[in-house]
Formats: sequence, C-alpha cells, structure tokens
Amino acid sequence: MASVERESLSLGENMEHGGPVRVGRERENRHSRMGIASFVISILTTVLVVVLFVVASVAGASAFGSDPQSIDPQSLQDSPGFVGLALAGFGILACIFFYLLGLALGVAGIFQRRRKRLFAILGTAFNGLVLLVVVALLAFGVVASQGAQ
Repeated sequence: MASVERESLSLGENMEHGGPVRVGRERENRHSRMGIASFVISILTTVLVVVLFVVASVAGASAFGSDPQSIDPQSLQDSPGFVGLALAGFGILACIFFYLLGLALGVAGIFQRRRKRLFAILGTAFNGLVLLVVVALLAFGVVASQGAQ
C-alpha cells in the first residue's frame, strides 16, 4: 500500500483540493489563468471602446445633422441619435470598470507562484496604460476648465 502512494507521488501527482494535481515542471510551465483573463479583457475592452466610438460618431452625425449651430435643444432630446449617443457614453463608462477588473486580475496573476507571468504582465500594462490615459485626460480637462474661468 505504501509503495503505491510513493509510486503515484513519484509520477508527479499529488492529492490537493480533492483531486490529482500535477506538480513539478508541468505546473510551472503553465500560464496564469488570471493573467490570460487580464490580457483578454484588455484586448476585448479596447475593441469595444473603438466600436462604441464609431457608434457615437454615427449617432452624433445623425443627431446633429449638417449644421451643429442650428440645433434646438428640444429637438435634440427627441432625436433617436441622442439615445445612441447616451448609450455609447454609458458603454464607454462601463469599459472603465472592465479595465479596472483587468488590472486587478493582472496584478493578481503577477503574484501567482509557479506560473508564467507573461500574460499577467501584458494585461496589467495594457489595462494600466489605458487607465493612466483616462486619468490624465480627466486631469487635463479639470486644469483646462480652471484656466478658462
């Protein structure tokens, strides 16, 4: 009986969390799942932001027409393009949440032991860079509005 246990452990299997888990070289070579999720979130959210900007551009063009100076505020609110602009704006705000989620997963993936950290580092860098740009644009807007007064 004891030889069977030693034999299974020498084959690289260990009973953790109720099931066999590979240890050794095979486990060390796997990428962090949280890192992969962070990287995928950064790519998909960026694609979503681009699509939302295109939707906002089309909705804005249909809402404002050819002459933006002759817009009546009441007719703008009744326009179907206004709804498209509002939905695109809310979608872009929701994307900030996805970038924060991707950043958190990337940081968690960096600290995982015995896993490759490539996708965790890439996901953290991409998500962090986008969030840094958003914060910089917000700060620039605040400074610009203070200077205009």
